[in-house]
Amino acid sequence: MHNYIQNIHSFGISHKDAAVDIRETFSLTYAQAEYLYKRKSEFNINECYILSTCNRTEFYAICDNIDSLKEFIISGYESLNKHIKMDGLHILSGSDCIHHLMQVSAGMDSMMLGETQITAQIKSSFSHARRVSGTGPILNRFIQFSLEAGKRVRTETNLSAGAISVSYAAVEKIGTIYPDFSKISILLIGAGSTGKLTASHFMKKGATQFYIANRRAERGKALAEETNGQFIPFEDIPQILPNVQIVVTCTSADFPVVTTAQITEMDSINHALLLMDLSVPRNIQTDVENLHNITLFTVDELESVVSERLFSRKQELPRASLIVNEVYEEFVTWLKTLSVTPTIADLKHLFEDIKNIELSKIETRYDEDTLSAIDKFSSSLVRRMLKDPISTLKYQAKNGHYSPTVVDAIRSMYRLDETAEPIEQD
Repeated sequence: MHNYIQNIHSFGISHKDAAVDIRETFSLTYAQAEYLYKRKSEFNINECYILSTCNRTEFYAICDNIDSLKEFIISGYESLNKHIKMDGLHILSGSDCIHHLMQVSAGMDSMMLGETQITAQIKSSFSHARRVSGTGPILNRFIQFSLEAGKRVRTETNLSAGAISVSYAAVEKIGTIYPDFSKISILLIGAGSTGKLTASHFMKKGATQFYIANRRAERGKALAEETNGQFIPFEDIPQILPNVQIVVTCTSADFPVVTTAQITEMDSINHALLLMDLSVPRNIQTDVENLHNITLFTVDELESVVSERLFSRKQELPRASLIVNEVYEEFVTWLKTLSVTPTIADLKHLFEDIKNIELSKIETRYDEDTLSAIDKFSSSLVRRMLKDPISTLKYQAKNGHYSPTVVDAIRSMYRLDETAEPIEQD
């Protein structure tokens, strides 16, 4: 029996393993991920899925040897001129790997326990992986089951109850410096989902004065309209800095959008400037915090802000784990049937071909209605003949009683390896 479970492997790094300065070296854009996907066959990797967010970068693969995945990752980053250290990555295989992605999808492994943005991130990365032929039948089903686990945890438990997210924590953290936002000017750089959430939390706290900068003008102008703010092009960021007290960056840019030079070139910093960098890779040069009147926070400093609110969510973890275990068992059951899926498909095709050949021999002897009736009867007969052997194969696979000799005997008896066309698994 082919052990599909043990062929599922992952390498990853997250907020639990490393600080932001390490995580950002592993961060990948979709263009970079696509380049890696195209090279997977060079390392005997059948399927691959890459998830890269501000808090994690993880590689999932179907391959016979986990060392192949390691070589694939190292070679890929070297080709991208990105310098990484593999020592900090967690390595998972089989059931541990399966449980992990399901827990990630459910928000159980997030910096903000129970946060829901990870769902959209998994879906978006999954859509990209499928579009560039990174994944295949096993990882496709694995990710779909993982998303189902996340959906069930959110709907059947209170793990995601209440407003707790990176955006929420960022505004709460800033609120310890500026308790009253009503007269504070805010520059929000990035108008994606994180930017929108951050703006929403600011507005709930009384903020009314916004500047919105975004590389895609259409999206930036839309958020500016929602906040009654002013849209500014990226190149105008240095000119706006003297007019604001708070700057929040949350873009996918892989370069600094706020630099030390931009701030030092300002005529004067006559007021305190608070910078909150929610991006990975970081969007604000780290040495700006050495300048006078500058305070810099990164995403790694937010977890403690909501520790009290997270307490009630932690009480939901046992229930969430039970759900993940249930979905895990469903996925493993599906995996086990793959051992017999090709033989079942080949049997169906063989009998269907036999039926069609025999019908073709008599098509000139009978009228259309009679042929249609014979066709229906033949199809019904074929299904009935195959019902018991197919059910037996599936039952044996699902319950761990699978015997390769049985499948070998069936394939030999019907000469399936000689007559059947290769079957793609769905």
